[in-house]
Formats: sequence, C-alpha cells, structure tokens
Amino acid sequence: MEGREYSSTGDVHSNHYIKPNSDEEDEYEDLLDTRDETYVIQVPKDQIYRVPPPENAIFAEQRRAVVPKRKTTNCLLLSILALSLIIILITTIGLTIADKADPTFRVHRIHVTTKGKGKSNDKQHEFDFTLRSKNTNNRAVIMFQNGGKASLSFNEKPLAKCRFPTSKQDTDSLEYITLKLVGGSGKTLPKVIRKNINGTSNTPIKLLLGFNVPLSFKVGVFPVKSKSLSIVCNVKVKRLTNRARILTQDCDYSTS
Repeated sequence: MEGREYSSTGDVHSNHYIKPNSDEEDEYEDLLDTRDETYVIQVPKDQIYRVPPPENAIFAEQRRAVVPKRKTTNCLLLSILALSLIIILITTIGLTIADKADPTFRVHRIHVTTKGKGKSNDKQHEFDFTLRSKNTNNRAVIMFQNGGKASLSFNEKPLAKCRFPTSKQDTDSLEYITLKLVGGSGKTLPKVIRKNINGTSNTPIKLLLGFNVPLSFKVGVFPVKSKSLSIVCNVKVKRLTNRARILTQDCDYSTS
C-alpha cells in the first residue's frame, strides 16, 4: 500500500494553490484588463423572431375597438347638431312667414235647397255657401284641420249649421270651399226667410255667416305654426233661390 503525503503541519489538503509562473501571471493580468471592453455578438438571421409579445397584441386590439367607436359617436353628434340647426332655421323662417299667411275669404255663391215632401213648413232646407279662399303666401301651405264649425243666423236667430270641411291649400293659390249648412223644418224659419225661399218676396235680407276653423302652416315638410281662425261675414242677399244674388258682404277676421 502506497504511502500518503502529509504537510509539515500534519493537515491534509485536497486542493493545493499553485502560484503561477511569471509568464502565466502576465497573461492573467491581461485578461483582467479586458473586462470593460464591448463585445459584439452576432445572432443568425433565422433565429430573429418578429412576433410581438401577447400583451402588445391585447393592447392593439383594445385600440382598434375604441378608436372607431369614438369616431362614430363624434360623427353622430355632429349630424344631430347640424340637423337641429337646420330645423331651428326653417322653423324661425316659417314662423315669420306664417304670421302673414292667413287666408282671405269671400262668399262666392249662395244656393238654397229644399228637401222633403209634404207641406213647405215641414220641409228641411239646406243653405249652400261657396267660399272663395285665397292663400297669398308663396311659401307656406295652409291645412284646414278637423274640428271647424260654421253657422248661419238671421237677426241673431240660428238658421242652420255644419262642420267646416278639412282641406289643404297650396301656396299662392285660390280654392273654393262649400259649406252645406242644414237647418230645421220650415216652421222654425222666420216668415221673411220662407217668402224669399218660396220666391214670393224679393226683399233683401241680411244673413250672418260665421265659422271657426283650426289652421296649421307647413313650409316644405315641416309644420311651423298652428292657430285658430274665426271669421264673421255679414252678407246682404236678394232672393234665397237658385237665382240668389249677393248684394254686399263684409268679413271680419280674428285669430287665436
């Protein structure tokens, strides 16, 4: 069995420090002096990956989802604002126009029809008044709305009544509207009226025709104003027959 070497102190050393010689020491110092130098490492092109990390992809998706929505919202708001300004402008102009757009009326013709059989006192009478309505405005259309009423009286005594017909009158136009006012039997008519209807008297009589009708005005497709028109016409007539003749008339207007 081979013998073991022991140090002079008697300790066993598994590793021994060997002092390098002078050449090796110089080479070691040279290596220490190069620790601050810059090294360039070349990586093969086939090992360069250009795929972004997952968090970048999530961020990009969020940006794509938010930006178009913001642009769409802004465009919608601008469109609503522009439309509102146009409506306000048209309404303002329309209100100014509608204030001067009330139609004018004239009684064009009167025709009395007697209905029923038997004695004249039991027959019913229909007073047909044809009105000439003129719209002098060249921008506003007039709409005669539902709910209008008309009445005919003599010396404050009611003779007949009816509803004012609904209709539409275009700009700068002339229209004819017929009011079919139906009265009671001949027994309720004043004597002078009955004689005029029968043709036994040609004495001129004064009738009072009044009507109230709601109006609305439109400029293009936009309704711009509504009002209620009341008219009272004093009409002097000779003969209430097929040959009735209008002698004079005077109409008063009021609106609300």
